[in-house]
Amino acid sequence: ILEHAIDSNDFEVVYQPIYSVNTGKYSTAEALIRLKNSEIGYISPEEFIPLAEKNGMILKIGNFVFKEVCSYISENRIWEKGIEFIHVNLSVVQCMQERLYEQLLEIMDFYKLDYQYINLEVTETTAIASSDILLKNMNILMEKNVKFSLDDYGTGFSNTSTLIKYPFNIIKLDKTMINGAVKDQKAQIVLQKTVNMVKDLNMQVVAEGIENAGEQELVLEIGCDYIQGHLYSYPLSANDFLAFLER
Repeated sequence: ILEHAIDSNDFEVVYQPIYSVNTGKYSTAEALIRLKNSEIGYISPEEFIPLAEKNGMILKIGNFVFKEVCSYISENRIWEKGIEFIHVNLSVVQCMQERLYEQLLEIMDFYKLDYQYINLEVTETTAIASSDILLKNMNILMEKNVKFSLDDYGTGFSNTSTLIKYPFNIIKLDKTMINGAVKDQKAQIVLQKTVNMVKDLNMQVVAEGIENAGEQELVLEIGCDYIQGHLYSYPLSANDFLAFLER
């Protein structure tokens, strides 16, 4: 299914709007990949992404997603609709490519896309696995105005050395960290101190996975810059995302 998905147009890139607390508007979004096979239906990314990483297909899939996003931004001129940039996830395999920066710049140039409209997301596990190679790619791309986010912070190691070593623009707090803080006073203290630390390091904070009013109230209270989650919007198709921005 994976081998034929791109040729069969079974992959779709959807966009989850991200709300800016500072502007009171939806100013960014995360691009997410979906797979629907004609015979067995919807297949979760949690199922096919790990498989694609094992069999090497993830490079082809990552390339497909990045091209789709660049084409979409450029063709629809979404900066005119208030979108500052789109978050695009990078896999660990992509981040281990010595000349990743060349591939990404070439694609953005093909679509005549200003580099500032792309924000690349990596997880802490990915950062540790690719280490100096990632750092080299980050430095080159950030000189061109590409932004970087650390995704799922609060899971895995959540090591402060990762925040020090890599020049991230944004830290995305994992939903489990926020959910735990709603229920536990100690967890809430840790969360507040984490947000304060990130801001002191001149990075912005996205609260991920916000699904109810209690979580919303908490992340607003502790000073998160952006909010992402089903309470605000589910991932939308490319056309529905455009309609969402024009409401």
